[in-house]
This record gives sequence, C-alpha cells and structure tokens, in this order.
Amino acid sequence: MPDRPQPASRADGYATGRATKRAIVARAAEAFAQKGFYGASLRSIAREADVDHSTLLHHFGTKTALLLAVIEWYDTQNAPPTPPTEMSADAMLDGLVATAAHNAAAPGLVQLLSTLTAEAGSADHPARRVLQERHETVVGLIGRMIEQQRDAGVARDDGLDPAAHAALVVATWEGLQVYDALHPGEIDVPDLLARTLRDAFGLTQGGTAPDGLGSDESDDPA
Repeated sequence: MPDRPQPASRADGYATGRATKRAIVARAAEAFAQKGFYGASLRSIAREADVDHSTLLHHFGTKTALLLAVIEWYDTQNAPPTPPTEMSADAMLDGLVATAAHNAAAPGLVQLLSTLTAEAGSADHPARRVLQERHETVVGLIGRMIEQQRDAGVARDDGLDPAAHAALVVATWEGLQVYDALHPGEIDVPDLLARTLRDAFGLTQGGTAPDGLGSDESDDPA
C-alpha cells in the first residue's frame, strides 16, 4: 500500500524544524568564525538565531554536536564534490582552483575554517579529528596525483615524498587564504594555487608537460 500523506500540520512542523536548524547552524557558523569554539556561547547563538536556548539544545544537544553540524554545513557550502576515481591532473587542478575561487567569494567561510583549524591544534579540541580527516582526504588526492605524474615522467621528482609535497600544497593554500583575509585584494589566491599545483603536477601554463618531460621523443636530432 502506498504511504499515506502526512497531515499538513505535521509536514509544516517538519519544515519549521528544518528551517530552525538551518538558522541555528548559520548563526553558529558566524559565532565560531568570530569568537572560536570556546568563545561562542550556546545562549548567544540561540539569541542570534531568535530561538530559545532549550530549542537549540533540543535540536543539537551539545555544543560539540552543533560544531560538527557547522563543519558539515561548511562542507556542503564550500567543499568540492568527491572526484571520480580516474581524474586527469588538469581536471583536478581546475576543480581545486574553482574551489579556491569560491572561497575568495565567501570570506566568512574561510574565516570559520581558519579559526577552527587554529584552535584544533589543541589535542582536546572537539573538531580536531574531523579537521584532520579533511586534511587527510585532500592531501591523499593531491599526493596520489603527484605520484601518478612522476611515474608517468611528467612531473620531476624533487626528492620530496608525494604525500609531503601534497601537504605542502595544502598548507600553502591555507596560508594564502589567511594572508588574503588580512590583506584583501593584494594577492590572487586562485592564481597562486594554480601555479603551485602546476608545479607539483609538472604542468605548464597550458596544462601540458614541461619541455623534456612526458615525451617519448629523443632530445637528439634525427
């Protein structure tokens, strides 16, 4: 038998509940970005979201649960979709640079993650493991591409382990975003990230391998 439609009052209640949760998460994101996890209080977040403190607790239970909901919301707003198993270096570069461009247009999101990342240097920070996993995912993707490009003879082996080189790329990206937040308009973060990735992947400006790499042709004249 087909499911019976929900009574209008119940459906309206569900919709209201979802809207309330979204409002709480949005206000919490602003509070955590400005004050950090420890500096923002649940009562102040509830006031900003125009809900009772008890309503906030009903939806999220704890401050940690709210923090994790904020990070999940951040990822839906900002993070690129999971890439396919097989991806070219050009496609990965384009996807990451597009994400950097999106970040530049949403400085509040960058501030949020920068604040939480700095705080999560503390071993007991509740977001520490989640943020570590986010780093591990991106470093893993970039590291595998660096290794793939080296194995294909496209990228030079600079003596740095691919995973370490990938971590350097990610740390550079995050540092550029922090610099841009402090000095708006002085640097072009997407362009500088593109340059960093092209170097890591062994690509030239046009996306091809540099001279002398990735070619079967001999350097000697025929």
